[in-house]
Amino acid sequence: MKNNKLEKNLEKARINLYNILAILIVIVPEYLAELIYTFEVSQHNGILPNEGDAWKKNTELKLSKMNIYELRLTAKRLGVHGYSNENRNSLIKRITRKSKKRIKWKSSKI
Repeated sequence: MKNNKLEKNLEKARINLYNILAILIVIVPEYLAELIYTFEVSQHNGILPNEGDAWKKNTELKLSKMNIYELRLTAKRLGVHGYSNENRNSLIKRITRKSKKRIKWKSSKI
């Protein structure tokens, strides 16, 4: 009877110890990281400029705003082969390369 009670008390103590460790290892560092992040963000006035002429003219900015579906449609329109199995970053690089080639080709015809 005493042994069983002792085991229950040890189990409760172990659970309480795990709870304290979880708070110290996970929750407190996350809270501190969030505080540091909010403090750092408050120091910067604006991270990205508002959409304007630069977003319309700069191809890389336009592509960074698109989702993967829109990127694939753009690649299809430009005639990029094998666009369906590309990931986002490589697709952006290929579209940028292809669009620069088209701009050079069109400007050389004029």
